[in-house]
Formats: sequence, C-alpha cells, structure tokens
Amino acid sequence: MGNLQADIQQKQKEIEQHFSDVFSLYADLGRSVALVQQISSLRYAVNEYAKFCSELERYESAKHSYEQLLGYISQIEDRSRKIKEIEKDIRLLEKPFASVYAQLGAIAYEAYISQTLREHVRQACFPFFEDHAKKTRKLENRKQVHTGFVGRQIINVQLDLQRKVLPGLLVKAGQHLVAIECERDLPVIHRQSLLDELQHLKERQQELGQELELHHSAMAKLQSQEVQSPKARLEERASEMKSAQKAAEKAASVYGKALYETLPEDVHADQIGQKAILLMDQITLHRKRTKSLQREIKQLENLIQVQELQAQIELENQKIELLRSQIDTCNRQISQIAASIDGKHKRIATLLPPAQLTDG
Repeated sequence: MGNLQADIQQKQKEIEQHFSDVFSLYADLGRSVALVQQISSLRYAVNEYAKFCSELERYESAKHSYEQLLGYISQIEDRSRKIKEIEKDIRLLEKPFASVYAQLGAIAYEAYISQTLREHVRQACFPFFEDHAKKTRKLENRKQVHTGFVGRQIINVQLDLQRKVLPGLLVKAGQHLVAIECERDLPVIHRQSLLDELQHLKERQQELGQELELHHSAMAKLQSQEVQSPKARLEERASEMKSAQKAAEKAASVYGKALYETLPEDVHADQIGQKAILLMDQITLHRKRTKSLQREIKQLENLIQVQELQAQIELENQKIELLRSQIDTCNRQISQIAASIDGKHKRIATLLPPAQLTDG
C-alpha cells in the first residue's frame, strides 16, 4: 500500500505541474489572441477579454510608475557618483598645480635673491620672501664668522629649518603670482614649459568645473522634483507592479481558457493566428495527460480501497474463527454442566425411597 501511495503522490505532482503549464499556456493564448483582437474583433470570450485589457492597463500603469521612479533614483545616484568623481579629479589637480606653483616660486625666489625681478613682481614677492631671505642671509653670515663647533651646529639646525619652510613659501608665492597674472613677467629660464603646463592644468580645471556645474544644475533640477523617501516608495511601487502583473497574468489565463473552451473546433490560423493554434494543441495534450493521470490515480485509489477491504475481511474472518472457538468452548462447558446435573439427579434417586421419589 505504501508504494501505491507514493505512486499517487508522484502522479499528483505531475498533475500540479500540468496545471501550472496549462495556466501559462492559457495566458499565452490569451495574450496572443488579444493582439489579433486589437486588429480584428472576435465574438468570443468578450467579457474575459475586457477584463484582461483592464488588468493589463493597470499593470502597464504600475510598471510605468515604477520605472519612472527607478529612473529618477538612478539619475540621482548617477549624478551624485559623477559629482564625486569630478570633485576627486579636481582634488587630484591640486598636486600638479602645487608643483607648478612651487617651480614658478623657485624661479621668482632665485631672481628675488639676485635682485633681477621686475619691480612690480618684486613687490608681489616681498611678503613671501623678504623675511625668509633676511633670516637666511643672517644665519649664513653668522656661520661664516662663527668658529665654535657647537655654535655652527646650532646655526646649521636653524638653516635646515629655513630650508624646510621654503617649499611652502614657494608654492604660496607661485600661486599668488599666477593669481595676479604676473607669471609671464618672471625670468625666461624654464618659464615657458611651466606656463604651458599651467595652461593645460587651468584648461583641465575649467573643463571639470564646467562639467561639475552641469551636474550640479541637473541635480538641483532633480531635487526640485524630489520624491519623499524615494527608495521606500520604490518598494511600494514594485509591490504594486508585482500585484498588478499577477492579476494581469491571471486575467490572461482566464481569457485564454474561455477562448479554448468557446472557440469552434474548426477555427483556423487565419482567424486567431498560427501561434494560437499551436498553443491550443499544447493545451489539449496537457489536458489529456492530466485526465489520464487522474484516471490512473482513481484506479490506484480503488486498488487501495480493495486492499483495505480485503484486510478488513481477513480481520473479520479471524473474529468469526475466534467466536466459533468460543462457541465450541461454551458448548463443551454446557455439556459438562448438563452431565453434572444429570449425575446429581441420579445421586438423588439413589438417596431417596421410591415413594418420595414418586412424589417428587
């Protein structure tokens, strides 16, 4: 019986799969014929067709709403990512800018020390270089005249500190000269290649700035249309779309089933399309196989009932045998008791006189 139950369960699983396949085939049939229905009206399953169109429209609307919000979020994320990338690229320009500023500052410093700068450039460099140059000259002069080892070491340390301060001053001075457009008034040595590099950096910085401005403008426009809690809303719209899709699929299947059951047997491809004819043939095969499986299950269930009834009959036969055995035992006991009674009567007869016996 256990094997029969297993066979039934396996066939039931097959039936469930066939039902699922038929549901999908009905839906495919409904969608296929609906395309024909839009061109040439069919007088079959009209109500089911109207219901399907309504649910499909609801699904398309939910899908459009979901995709709109998804696109909005995607644009926000893309713009934010691009802004961060551009800001990073702009920050990366700081180092090459600083290098050019430092080199321009170095040219200016050498010319400042040698007093070969034009006056307006010298005036611009004065706040950056004058104090450092004085301290450096003073320390170098002291070092030349100082004879003590310890004193000279202290001066060397002080000179090292001045050298460490200088790179920062060069960058600031070069940046200031560029800001006031005096970089072209520096001595010609090595200047042109630095100016070309500086121009290239400025152009790149300008390009990035313009691109950043465009993205900020687009971001501002998006934020003016901002949806409150967009990701939470997206989940809601995804759920709505999924629900509408499920309803549309069910309506398509109901429409397809109604078509299958109402279309005449002699319907041909010119009326509903070749694909619909093939789908109907597949549905027929699945339905036949399902009915065959259902008959097989019924036969197996009948066989199980037969086995159960046979088991019950066997049990009841055993009960009959038991009862018969009990009857035989009871009959033997009755015979024994009857024999005992008879023996007691005979004993009484021997114990009483004949007259009493007759009276009795």
